[in-house]
Amino acid sequence: MKKTYAPVQSDYKFIDIIEFLHQQTGPISGTQIAKALDMPYGTALCHLQSAVDRRWVRRVGEVYESGPRISGMYAGYLQGLKDRKAGIESEITKLEV
Repeated sequence: MKKTYAPVQSDYKFIDIIEFLHQQTGPISGTQIAKALDMPYGTALCHLQSAVDRRWVRRVGEVYESGPRISGMYAGYLQGLKDRKAGIESEITKLEV
C-alpha cells in the first residue's frame, strides 16, 4: 500500500516568503512581507530569522532581501543542467558518427 504524507503548512509559509523576496527588486521590511503574504507579523519574522540564520535571506538594517544561498543553489542547479546537456550532446555526437 502506498503511503501518503500530508504537507507541512509552515513549510509553505517559509517557501512563500523566499519566493516573494526573490521577486522583489530591492530590500523589503518584515511588515511589508507579512502584509503581502497575509500572515501574522510574528510568523513572518520567525521564518525570516530562520532564513537569515541559514543565509537564504540577508537582513540589511530593518529590511530583508534574498541571500547568498539562493544564488548559490540556482548556480549549482544551472551548472548541473549544463553538465547534463554536455553529456547528452556528447552521446548524440557519438551516435551520429
